[in-house]
Amino acid sequence: MNDREDKGRKPIAAAIFDLDGTLVDSEENHYESDRLLMLRRGIRFTKEAKAAYVGKDIHEMVRGVVQDYGLTEDPAALVREKSALYRELALRSTRMYPPIRPLLEGLAKRGIPMAIATGSDASIGGAILESLGVRRHFSLIVSSVEVGRGKPAPDIFLEAARRLNVAPEECIVFEDTAWGVEAALRAGMECVALPAPGADLPADLAQHIGYLVPDALDPEDFFRWFDAPRVSTR
Repeated sequence: MNDREDKGRKPIAAAIFDLDGTLVDSEENHYESDRLLMLRRGIRFTKEAKAAYVGKDIHEMVRGVVQDYGLTEDPAALVREKSALYRELALRSTRMYPPIRPLLEGLAKRGIPMAIATGSDASIGGAILESLGVRRHFSLIVSSVEVGRGKPAPDIFLEAARRLNVAPEECIVFEDTAWGVEAALRAGMECVALPAPGADLPADLAQHIGYLVPDALDPEDFFRWFDAPRVSTR
């Protein structure tokens, strides 16, 4: 799936993080905002139904719901309504995965600039990170609404690299979904995969992943891998 020729592990100059499911445990809040959105329209929206939209950004998810459930409302208005519901829930109860704080601190100590590339609203993402006390680590947040195509297209990661002024092959991406991993690999970036427990990545993706977290992230083990000598292209 990698769009670039594999010439060895490149030196890393920047780190790009997905937000939902990677940095923060947001699944329940996203589901609850979707459930309330649909309940207002008399539709029972189950977790099983939600599974069909996991990995899609908010705009793709809403367009899918409009089509699948025969809604006649303006998708843009539904996005705004869902975002408002999610913001209220997220700022009240979002938690960050425990290993993430030492991971961010370790990257900052090594002088690695960091960015967020998310399918969610950028302002909500920034507010969540601020509430968790880690917004300072990220120089920018890119939302999929700012690029032409959502994941699994590489657009959002390429845009983040452009704004960081770093070549794509010098970026490392942290992702939890198959679509996100595919987008990172298509961008020509190193990828760290943190799939949800019990979730298997397709074999054609897994073979190209730089670092796979099989269960819970161990920052010490990760940095042993990260700090290992890499092939310089300069």
